[in-house]
Amino acid sequence: MKTLHKTVLSAILIATAILGTSCRYDEGPGISIYSPEYRIIGSWQLNHCYLNGTEVDSTAYTANNSGNYYYIYADYVMSVMAYYNGEIRQSTFGTWYLQNDSKELVLSFTLLGKRYSYTADVKKLTRKELNFEYDDADGNHWRLELGSRSSY
Repeated sequence: MKTLHKTVLSAILIATAILGTSCRYDEGPGISIYSPEYRIIGSWQLNHCYLNGTEVDSTAYTANNSGNYYYIYADYVMSVMAYYNGEIRQSTFGTWYLQNDSKELVLSFTLLGKRYSYTADVKKLTRKELNFEYDDADGNHWRLELGSRSSY
């Protein structure tokens, strides 16, 4: 009987610990067995871009145009591909990393001669969705919603 009580108590403590530490992002996931670094690695397509709360398809910030691809690699290297003037263009430099208990995504890359470098708040990071928000140097608020193009 003592063993049963200890087992039940242990199960409750473990469940409480998991639930208490798993609510990492505003929009999810609640519980994941995969680390944030594992979930973010892969090919991502920019599905929706919001500028100051309004969805936009194209902007002067070429990296934020819907349809672009973000390739995030395990060694903290990344690449961005964009369709520009009838051609597919790729970034010449790119790095990424997660910080602040994986609540922030730091991106730095160059695309079409423009340097993008910002720290974004991660709102959702699952194996299928990546949503983050940041403010640019001009005070504009951006929200990027990406969908996974990787097969698992």
